[in-house]
Parts: sequence; C-alpha cells; structure tokens
Amino acid sequence: MTTFPHPIALPKPDLLSFPVYNFCPSCTRSHLTGRSFQKVTSHGKPGSRFIVTVTLGAKLTGLSVVNEETYQVFKRKCVSTWVCLVSLLFVSAGLQSAAADELPTTNWTDIKRHCGECLCNKTYVDCSDRSLTAVPNNSLPLEAETLILRHNRLESLPDGVFARFQSLKYLDLSGNQLQELSTDVFLGLDNLYSLDLAWNTLTLSDETYPPGVFRPFNASLVRLRLEGNCQAGKDNCRTGETSVNLTYPDKALSDLANLETLYIDGLPEVSFGPGFANMTKLHSLHLLGYTEGFCGMNGLTNETFVHLPKSLRLLNMSDCNISSIEPDAFTPVRTLKTLDISYNKDLGFDMLADAMESLQGSDLLHLHIDSLVHRYTMSVLITQWHTRYFKNTSIVTISAQYNRIEAFCEGALDNMPDTLEYVDLFANLLGFGRYFKDLGKLKSLKKLTVDGRFWASPPPYAYPPTVPRDCQKTPGVADRRCENGWTHEMDVLEAWRPDFMIDTRTVSSLRQDSTRTLTFVLPPKLQEFKSRCTQLYYQLLEINVDPNNSLHTLDLTSNLLAVWIGPITGLNLTTLSLANNFAHNVSNSFFKTLTSLTSFNASRNDLRQVIANDTNGTLFEPLVNLEVLDLSRNFLNYIPNNIFKGLVNLTTLILSKNEIVKFFADLSHMQNLKLLDLSYNQIHFLPETTMTHLDNIAAQPNASVYVVIIYNPSPAPASTSTSSRGSKNYYCLTSDGKDTEPMDNFFGMIKELEKSCADFAGILVGAVSCFICLMIALTSALAYRFRWKLRYLYYASRLNYRPQHNEEDSFEFDAFVSYASEDNDFVHGELVERLEERAGLRLNVHNRDWIPGRPIPTNIVAAVQSSRRTLVVLTRHLLESDWCQYEMQMATMEAAHSGRDVLLFLLYEDVPSHELPRQVLYNLQASTYILYPSHDHADSRLVDSFWQRLSQAIRD
Repeated sequence: MTTFPHPIALPKPDLLSFPVYNFCPSCTRSHLTGRSFQKVTSHGKPGSRFIVTVTLGAKLTGLSVVNEETYQVFKRKCVSTWVCLVSLLFVSAGLQSAAADELPTTNWTDIKRHCGECLCNKTYVDCSDRSLTAVPNNSLPLEAETLILRHNRLESLPDGVFARFQSLKYLDLSGNQLQELSTDVFLGLDNLYSLDLAWNTLTLSDETYPPGVFRPFNASLVRLRLEGNCQAGKDNCRTGETSVNLTYPDKALSDLANLETLYIDGLPEVSFGPGFANMTKLHSLHLLGYTEGFCGMNGLTNETFVHLPKSLRLLNMSDCNISSIEPDAFTPVRTLKTLDISYNKDLGFDMLADAMESLQGSDLLHLHIDSLVHRYTMSVLITQWHTRYFKNTSIVTISAQYNRIEAFCEGALDNMPDTLEYVDLFANLLGFGRYFKDLGKLKSLKKLTVDGRFWASPPPYAYPPTVPRDCQKTPGVADRRCENGWTHEMDVLEAWRPDFMIDTRTVSSLRQDSTRTLTFVLPPKLQEFKSRCTQLYYQLLEINVDPNNSLHTLDLTSNLLAVWIGPITGLNLTTLSLANNFAHNVSNSFFKTLTSLTSFNASRNDLRQVIANDTNGTLFEPLVNLEVLDLSRNFLNYIPNNIFKGLVNLTTLILSKNEIVKFFADLSHMQNLKLLDLSYNQIHFLPETTMTHLDNIAAQPNASVYVVIIYNPSPAPASTSTSSRGSKNYYCLTSDGKDTEPMDNFFGMIKELEKSCADFAGILVGAVSCFICLMIALTSALAYRFRWKLRYLYYASRLNYRPQHNEEDSFEFDAFVSYASEDNDFVHGELVERLEERAGLRLNVHNRDWIPGRPIPTNIVAAVQSSRRTLVVLTRHLLESDWCQYEMQMATMEAAHSGRDVLLFLLYEDVPSHELPRQVLYNLQASTYILYPSHDHADSRLVDSFWQRLSQAIRD
C-alpha cells in the first residue's frame, strides 16, 4: 500500500452521499466530469468501487490511496493533468472481495500456473466449480495447505485419497454428491484444521460416518461443517420421514477432542449421544435451518442436551421448526454464553417463558429470540408472566426482532435482569403505552433499538395458522394478557390526541397546554436510542424528560415528525438525527435547549422556506458546540448570509443535493471548518467573500479545507478570475505523489504535465489491433469465398467421425426442458403428462430435478450434459428470459463439443421470424423443430400425432 503524508479522514461516504460506482466483475469505471478511466482487476472479483471527490481549498498536504494497484492505474492514466484543470482531487479507493467463510485468502496475482483443471500457487489450490468426478491425481502441489473442491460432482472418495497432502490444513468438499465415507478416507491428514462436508448427501447416521473416520486429525481439527446433508431421496430432517434411522454420529465425532466449532443439521426428536461428552473443547454448536441447512428438531426434551460438553458457549438453533421446550431442557447447558432460537415461528412467547426457568442463574449473556411468532400474528403482548424467569439471569443482550410486539404490560419490564445493556426490537409494532413508566427500571440499559421495517414485505401467500388470541376463549389464557385490556393505554392516548383541525403551517397556532404534558423517565444509563421507520406521527411540541439520564444519541430518522416546535428539556444530546421526516415547520427556538449537540442530521426534509426565512441566523445560533451539520436534500435554493451564525466549532457542513444557485453564507467564524460539501447543486462559482473566508481558515497552521463541488455547472468565463484568486496558495498533486510549484502559471503547468504524461503504449496497442483486424478481415473473406465447400466438409466429417454413444447408459435423462416460468402450467401439465406418463420418457425440469444449493449456471450445464436432448419450449416469454437464453447457449456449446444433436425446438407459440433474436433464428434454421398444434384445434388425432412425433424426435 502506498500512503502519502498527512492523509485526511473525510466523513463516511454514505453520510455525504458521495457517488459510489459498482460495475462489472472485470472492470470499474468512474466518470469524472467528462473524463473517464477503466481499470481491469487482476482477480475479476465484483464489488470494486471508487469514491471520487473534486475539492477546492488550501494546499493539499496529502493523498491517501489505500490500494497500490489502484494508485498505479491513476498514475498510468496521468490523472494529475485533469486534477489541475479542476483544482484538487481527493481519491479514496478500495477493493472488496468476499472470501470463503473462514478459509484463508490468497493474493491471486501470485498465482503463476494452472494445476491441471485447477488454479493454484504453492500452498493454495482452488478446484471449485470444475465438474470434477474425482480428485485430481498428479497435477496438484503436494505442499498445499488449502484445497477447495466445492461444487463438483464427487460421489465417493477412495481410501487415503488425500494422504499425499501432508501439510493440508483446510479442506473444502461442500456442494458435491458424496453419499458415504469410508473409515480410511482421511488417512494422512494429521494437520487438518478445517473440514467442510456441507451440502452433500451424507445423511446423518453411524453408517454414513463410521467410527474412526475422523481419527486421523483428532488432535488438530478445530472446525467441522456437516450441515445441509438431509436432502437425498426421501430424507427430510424437518419431518423425520427418512429412509434410514437418523441419528447424530456421536461415535465418529467422539474422536474430535479438540473440535471447537461444529455445524450440523438438527434432527427431530433425537438427543445428542454420549460421544459428544468427549468433545471437551467444543465451543460453538450451530443447528441451522432454512438456507443454512436442514433443521427440524420440533421439540426440545429434558434429555436433548444431556451429553453436550460443559465447554459449550454458543448454541444456535435458528429456524429449526421448534414448537415445544420442556422446562429443564437447557439445564445441561447452563454454561452457555449465547443462545439463538430465532425464526422458530411455532414456539411463541408462552413456550419461551417456561423454557427460561432452566436458565435462571446460568452464564447466559446473549439471547436471540427473533421471529418467534408468525408474520401476521395479532395482539402480541408481553406480560409479567412471560418475563417472570428473566429477573434471575445475567443476560446482557436481547434481540427480539420481527415479533409483532405491540406493548409490554404493566410490570413486564420489572422482571428484566439488572445486567441488561442492549435490547433490539427491530420490526415490531410498539406504540405508546403505560409501559413507558417502567423504562426507568432498566437500570443498566445502554442501547435501545425499536426500528421499524426499512423495506416492504411481499404480499401474503397463506392465511395465518391460528386466529388472534383475543378472538379465542381458551381457559387459562386470560391471566397472561394485560389487565383490563387496553383501557389504561387508551386513556393516556386520549389525553395526548392532537387537535387535527390545528394549522401546522404557522408556529403561532401550535401551542400546547402545559397541564397536558408528561415527564418521560428514561433508563439512567441509556446512551443510544433508535426509532427509525416506526411511523411516529407527532408534532414535536413541549417534551419533558427526567434529567436523570445519560442519553447522548437519538435517531428518529424516517418518521413523520414534520413539525419541530419544542422545547425539549431534560436531554443532553450530542447526536440527533431527524432526517427524512417531511419536516417543513421549525420554530427558531427549537434548538435553545439542545446546546450540547455536536452532530445534527436534518437531511431529506423540506426546510426550504425555514432556511430562507431565517435571515438573522437565530435557528442554529444556540448550537455553539455543533461540529457536523447535514442539510442535504432539503430543496434549498437560497442560503441567507447569517444562517450559520454561532456555529463556531463546525467542522463539516453538508449542503449537497439541493438547488443552491449562489452561496454567500458567512463562513468567517468557522475556524475549524474542514469540509464544505456543495455537490449536486447549481453553483457556477464561489464568490470573492467565500474564497476569502476559506483562505483565512486555511492560513492557520496545519489547516486544510475541502470544498466538494462535483456535479455543479461548469464555471462561466466571467468568473475565472474570481475562482482562480489566490492561486499561489494552491498546489497540484502530481502522479508520483509530490506537490508541484504554486499554481501562478496555471496553463503553463497544464502544458508541462501533458508533455510528461505522453505515453507511446497507445500507439503500440493501436498498431497491434490494426494488424489483428486485418488478419481477421482476410480470414473472413476467404471463409466467405469458400463457404459452401467448407460447410460440405464440415458436415461430411461430422457424419463420418461423430462419436458413438450408448444412449441408454450415457444419459440420465431423455430431455432437459428449457422454458420460461410463465409457461409453467403447460410444462408441468400437458407436456410432463404426455412425455413422461404416456411416452415413458425421463425429463429434467429445473424446479423439480435440480439439486438445491448449487449455483444456477452449474445446474444448467449439468442438466444439458446429462440429457440426450435439450427441448426448448419457444414462446415470447422464453425470448425475454436471460436464463433461458443461457440454457440455449450451453446446449449449443455442448453440441459443438460433443458432436451430437442437442437442441430440439417445440414452437408453442407462432412467433414471427422478425421478432426472433438472430441467434435463436440461426438455431431454428440449423436444428430440428416441431410446431405445436393450434390451441383451438378440434382434431385430437393431430394432437396425438404431434406428441408421438415429439417423443420419437427425443429418442432419436
């Protein structure tokens, strides 16, 4: 990494709304106001990005480029010339890559060679996604420490197949088709640290994992992944309907005395065997469902965890279909620090309440209970009965997201442990209620999050499994609801109901009766409170908070708090966010009680008129400690001269993405200003007074001021002298990271830089390109001249030398059906019935026969190669589908590679030739096709004849 002296730390890009560009895996392009450059990454990983900011200000003392490769690109493209044209440039570049989970990463620029079908360097071998059916024999380096064989077609492994890799530490065999393991398959792997066998068909049983199979690395293995292995045939971990007797292979696992982390599928009504007791260093046990694995534990009994070791600290059973927990189920694992039982939607809070009894006095610190109810459950109330066993725990963190909790009944919060510091209630339905009185009893709470959903949910696809509890008359349930229902809450809400006839456009009409205010009591140690996207629809009139609190961060982003009047008393906030609240009415006295603020975010509101009317600067004047002010996206078009009066400690002022035409605000008092963001406005130039203020600030020792003016109109010629004022105090950064002389001779410096940036590489590339184009043109002309003779020779040779296949033995399927999802009814209805049930053919249909967990392209290639023909159901919907186009391309490549006829077209719709893409039209002309009879045709014999001819074409 190359780092120049004195790099500056700008605020985060998302805060400043800087342009971030994400492009294709092989290139990244950042458009710099008419100039562009292209960068080809060495490893082809997606996610490369550049954050580019054009700046004006005092002498740029340094430039930090966090990636050497990126810096060299800038150097080769001679960016310094363009930098001089627009003044100064700050660039922060970073490349992101998603490495395999816990696998060591390698610098792929160090890879020098192909190892047979794999990529490798001395210690790292990647053979993933190669359709391998066996481990390569002699092409891999014997000193390899990492071997990745995931997403291949391995069905079995010979004994001692890895014995030659004496230094191997990381072995990834996930996503294959392994069905069983022999006792000696891992012989010789004495140093193996991590083994991944996830997403195979290694059904959990003592037969699949024989005793001793893991013994070769019993002293070295630390991490083992076995999840996703209940997907073969009729095996189903969620229901227990399996072809074998499912059980945890504890006899084989008992050899792993040093194992620390285990991922494994959760089995229904099966306890962990006595062999787990020998795993005395097991720290984390993950039993994951949904996309992570197959987990269907159904119920936890008092015997489920009896044999788990005392060393266990983390137990994850998220999405395991758990619906019942016996009272003493967690007694054997009282040493747990973290327990995650999220996304068990049939569990509910009643069952959780009973289960917490066995965790009293335990070591539990972190409890994750997200989504314990169904999505459309109604009237979820947390009562004192639900929390009765929490008081005697040592829980520090509770995450209870997606539970549709509407309120805590009176006394429910009294049972919370004194150790509780962080609570996350994201995506619930909490509203104002009497439980607010109990917040002060959470003595140790430091952070509370009650955010709403940040995104929309899909429409309902099924009715809720149960009716709301209040709609039932079930004996014994009433005592678990809040006493008297909601009457107390509604009384309070009635007192706080706003007068909807009030005029919210004028401050004078917004007056609150002082006798109708409450004093809110907060947890005494609460430091941060977030309530974003919760549809808070209030006028911020007089709000009183008990001053015995430590709250310093309040985030109310994305609500409906459109009127800010105040005062807000009792708070000593340093960070406040009221962004995206449709705010349009703000009293000039609103900030008088918020003088401790150091950061205020008011972006994405409508403060246009509020700012324009504050000609005396009384609005922000009380904020003498403010350091960061964000007024971006507020439709501002006029900034009064004195609007920022009193902001003497301001370091960052963000006015981006407004409609500002002229900027005459007084900045002379902002001696600490470091960043002024005026991007995405309509500013043509900075006036004389503003430049003077910036010069005075920058004249201080070790001071730098960055003014972001990207995406503003180009400066007018009349403003050149003004915007160039004091150019002797500005410097340009050259490509080698050095400052040039002061910019007195601005245009002369440009000419010198253009000379120094001369590069003859372009001429050489151009000459080579012209030669290649000439050769291509000549070859094409000859091919066209003799096109008929070449075509004859091609088909003659293909007829004589076509490889012979034993059709019945070579292909698993007779045809792979390529179709658009909109034609699903036809394919799964008439086509499958006619060809499979009547004609006896074997069809490969993607949403029925593909292996879950594989990448889609891998499944497509496997389907084409394992099928005699690829049957394309040609409709207009298919022509619009990118994946269907990909399937046809793969079938074309298979035909060219194997020399056999692959494509067969079923014209389900009569699509005119001028609507067909060129490639599809070519395939229709070169391949066999058959036209589906008219949908309203009455002759059944013609339809039967069509299906007979189609089935015969597939067989031939």
